[in-house]
Amino acid sequence: MARTILTGDQYKAACTAAAGRLRAARVGSDDVADAVAAALAAVGLLAPPFDPDPDTCTAMFADPDGDWWQCQDDPDHDGTDHDGGDWGWSDNDPNADTIPRRTV
Repeated sequence: MARTILTGDQYKAACTAAAGRLRAARVGSDDVADAVAAALAAVGLLAPPFDPDPDTCTAMFADPDGDWWQCQDDPDHDGTDHDGGDWGWSDNDPNADTIPRRTV
């Protein structure tokens, strides 16, 4: 099942709501963002990807926790397989950014 990528505004609203609830526990904003990304990924939603580094292949992949990975190969590498270090994927993977995505 392909997952849905939220718009930047939708993701910001989710993080703001979570931060408001967690403020009393003194949870930092980076931890809130990680928790929101994982919670959204669990229900098939993804935070927007970061802007890719143009000095490497710009193919990206969202892991099961909703974290985005960028291919670390040369921008013009051969083939459709990508390597982000901890994750490898192909252009045909439903969590690759080369598959058309829809936003809600």
